[in-house]
Amino acid sequence: MVTCSNLKVKAYGKINLALDVVGKRDDGYHMLNTIMQSVSCCDLLDFTLSEGEGIEIACGLDSFPKGEDNIITQAYHAFADFTHIDFGCKITVTVEKNLPSQAGMGGGSADAAATLRALDFMFDTRLTDEQLCSIAVGLGADVPFCITGGTRLCQGVGEIMSRLPSPDCAFVIVKPDIGISTPEAFRKYDSIANPKRCNMDVLLRYIGGGKLFGICSNLFNVLEYAADCEEISHAAEQLKNSGALAAVMTGSGSAVFGVYPDLSAAQSAAEKLTDWSYKCVCQPVKQGWEFVY
Repeated sequence: MVTCSNLKVKAYGKINLALDVVGKRDDGYHMLNTIMQSVSCCDLLDFTLSEGEGIEIACGLDSFPKGEDNIITQAYHAFADFTHIDFGCKITVTVEKNLPSQAGMGGGSADAAATLRALDFMFDTRLTDEQLCSIAVGLGADVPFCITGGTRLCQGVGEIMSRLPSPDCAFVIVKPDIGISTPEAFRKYDSIANPKRCNMDVLLRYIGGGKLFGICSNLFNVLEYAADCEEISHAAEQLKNSGALAAVMTGSGSAVFGVYPDLSAAQSAAEKLTDWSYKCVCQPVKQGWEFVY
């Protein structure tokens, strides 16, 4: 059953308020303790059904992959395998790509989660969040979070999630003109003999109490220390000089976010930051996706 033939979805990006590595599985996957936060900067995905079969990806960026290696296409196949659905039509996904790649902002993961949400709605399969997350975990560690979004403590390889209250603040995100691949980030982490640790219990108490200054004093990303990258340090320094209460690399990098007490302060700070090809002013949002009718 098809509920609609056209649907637009905002695929919200994310930042990591904290990211720590607490172990490594036998299969090589790292065990994480991370607090993820959905933010209002997003990709926009437009799904259209027409006669034919299969999936087609369209995007104005030449560098954006449009074949079987695209995570949107992978999500389409994973959804079909899970539901055993016969779509009976061609699905065209037109992507307005606003989230940068190799930034640690979950752009690909957000697109995959938005695809699963869109297919579930358009074909009326009515999967639960748990079912969607069970599909999502096979697509990438951040995809289950993007299925739900908001503010969550994510553990394991990212699939064990606990909801947290969202902080009342705003962010400015900048990305240096370098990219850091996730495998490379973890390889650098593995080479460190005694990595720093996150005081996660203290940070969780401040988040639970809505204490922004306490939150900012305990932001942490172990992969930032592993990267030891001059461009990332420069970005954090510029954000702090613009008035950020704290500035930390997100995910495996290379984007860096600064935390500000409100949107006005973030917008004023962003006007001073003129050296960045990617710059985004955003706020926390309470879910990882949004339908646009």
